[in-house]
Amino acid sequence: MNIVILTVATVGMPVLAALIERIGSVGISERHHSHHDTYVLSSAFSRALVLAMLFMGLMGIILGWLCSVGVFVANAVVILSFFVAFLTVMFVLWITIRRFKVALFDDQMVVTPFVGGDVTVGYADIDSMEWTGFRKGTGYRDLAIYVGDKKVITLVGVLDLEQVLVHINRFDVLGHSSSR
Repeated sequence: MNIVILTVATVGMPVLAALIERIGSVGISERHHSHHDTYVLSSAFSRALVLAMLFMGLMGIILGWLCSVGVFVANAVVILSFFVAFLTVMFVLWITIRRFKVALFDDQMVVTPFVGGDVTVGYADIDSMEWTGFRKGTGYRDLAIYVGDKKVITLVGVLDLEQVLVHINRFDVLGHSSSR
């Protein structure tokens, strides 16, 4: 019975992620509306995570089957448990990452972080912006935004931060180092 549940989970999570990606993806990371622009994480990045889940699910099924027919001496339940644990973490990571977005209006931005409610930041309220973390595939590091002495939000470097910075237009508060 355990092997059936694990097999269904090993197949089900990647397939569910692929369906959500297919149905829910707009295919572009930048959307322009009449009164605001919205930036989300790249659909190529999201698809890469889904493809990794599909590959690992397939690998789990193949290795589990090979163990169950005696090709390998490992227990198929242990092998499938590993892949289900991996896929569960990957699925939660993928769902969390898909949530991040930045909506830029004329005088403020609304950021939907990975976890928690929306954060609204008025451009005039920004006291400083600092580059933090490591460079991402886009060539940018993360951008921490401070109001007063409090960091209110960090924009991840995989967004099109160049367009975000141009829209904010507060280069006077943009730091050039990672230290405050």
